Amino acid sequence: MQLRVHQVAFGLGSGVLGASPRRMGVWTQGCSLRKCPGCASRQTWSSEGGKALSVESLLRMARAQGRPPSGLTVSGGEPTDQAAGVTALVAGFRAAFPGSEVVLYTGLQWRPLVAGFPMLVALLDVAVVGPYARTREATPLAGSTNQEVRLLTPLAQRLYQGWRDWPQHRVQVGQVDSQRLVTVGIPHTPDMALTARRLGAVATSWDDTEEGYGS
Repeated sequence: MQLRVHQVAFGLGSGVLGASPRRMGVWTQGCSLRKCPGCASRQTWSSEGGKALSVESLLRMARAQGRPPSGLTVSGGEPTDQAAGVTALVAGFRAAFPGSEVVLYTGLQWRPLVAGFPMLVALLDVAVVGPYARTREATPLAGSTNQEVRLLTPLAQRLYQGWRDWPQHRVQVGQVDSQRLVTVGIPHTPDMALTARRLGAVATSWDDTEEGYGS
């Protein structure tokens, strides 16, 4: 079983797309849903990009970490476009790391997610559902307030108690190579765009031409 993946990261901290520290993050490549204006991950839209990786190779990466990952966050792109592979990844991760948390970010609303992908939903602790709306404020776990945070298990209820009071726009920044930086989290896009311009960035993954982004 293979997944087309845009990015894999380890060491996601508490409050960055999840609750527990040392999480693994997998961003799938390709989004067949309505493209959300202002999306911070436009580079994940095309189904032709990214890299094809086997589910087993992703699990090997996780098992090779010096400290076992405490959870898995899957985002995109749109993960349900590759539902079979994502379900296999989540099931394998749960088997390899019992007691870990699993978080899914999807542009689907809750009812279509449950109706279309019940096997995947049954494996989740948290689902952050709904399309991003740039006219809405962010929350600590979602890019806009219209997106629902569904806590599906007792583990999620415990880990995410009081999550609405967590710091907003918490991100981690990593260096891919000498030319590229990657950010993980829910960014404040206007600030990110302003910083990128000050640094002389050649290209960014978000739309920084919208009204107010340069102010």
